[in-house]
Amino acid sequence: MDVSSTSGLAGYTYTPSSNKTDTNTSLAMLNKANEMQADSAEQMIQSVTETTASSQALPDHIGRNINITA
Repeated sequence: MDVSSTSGLAGYTYTPSSNKTDTNTSLAMLNKANEMQADSAEQMIQSVTETTASSQALPDHIGRNINITA
């Protein structure tokens, strides 16, 4: 049996506290990404509603028909 290949394992130690820190960091990054995505979605929705509100100020005959020449 070759024990020289297992000498590298001695330097590796499992530390639950560092694993917990990594998990907390990952969760914080995920929450921040979700928050940024929600903000972007809210801005897009607001931009669509603002466009709709401004188009209602147009006269009734504008924007009802599309003239297409083939």
